[in-house]
Amino acid sequence: MFTDLFRRIENARDAEERPDLNAVCVEFLDRLSEFYGVPRPTLKLLGGRPHSTREGRLSYELFGDYTLGQAKIRLWTRTPIQKRWTASRTLLSTLCHEFMHHLDVTNLEFPKSYHTTGFFERAHRLYQCGLGQAYYPLAWYPADSDGSRAIDWVLTNRRKTSSAPE
Repeated sequence: MFTDLFRRIENARDAEERPDLNAVCVEFLDRLSEFYGVPRPTLKLLGGRPHSTREGRLSYELFGDYTLGQAKIRLWTRTPIQKRWTASRTLLSTLCHEFMHHLDVTNLEFPKSYHTTGFFERAHRLYQCGLGQAYYPLAWYPADSDGSRAIDWVLTNRRKTSSAPE
């Protein structure tokens, strides 16, 4: 259902055509919004990602954001330092992540949208669907003393490999 759109995202990204990329991302949001029965959020594509450095090294970068009261997604299309076009999988992942914030407040009627394990699992399922790939669960490190958790990417990638068709 969505894999054709991912190929079009790849093509627009490879051609470095922001209007084409914007059109296919809006179409992706249209299809998701129709599927979930929610109004489509607005989308704005921007250039180089906001970032900060520490001791000359990249320490933070913003891939996208969602403005709750305005139902607005912003997606940055270029890397922070060298201003290269963002990888198409990163664009799709960020778009899915920001749409999940929109879905949390419009469909699930959450007053806010937090980065919980459930949120990341839902965004991950949407991303896998967008790629047309089989779902595999994320692996999580045990909770810290404050209750926060982080994704164990080594174990997650092992799960990805073991779920791949042979």
